[in-house]
Amino acid sequence: MGGHVILFEHINFHGAHKHVFDEEPNLAAGDDSFFNDKVSSFVVLEGTWRFFKDINYQNAYPGTFGPGQYAWVVDFGIKNDDMSSLKSK
Repeated sequence: MGGHVILFEHINFHGAHKHVFDEEPNLAAGDDSFFNDKVSSFVVLEGTWRFFKDINYQNAYPGTFGPGQYAWVVDFGIKNDDMSSLKSK
């Protein structure tokens, strides 16, 4: 595994952002719960990523995502403001 993705609060890479390296099993974790169910766009800088509706990699969204810009999660089969975990493959 290995990777780097930037999550954004709003469509088109606007609002607050969070860098994730390799994995994040729980976007609702007490240390930084801001991004749970708040992701609207993302940029994959490195690796291939899977995204999940629930914590601990449960209920995967279809597909994997490699390097690129994803300006609106809905265009890629991910429900807006619904992501709770992610990891690189």
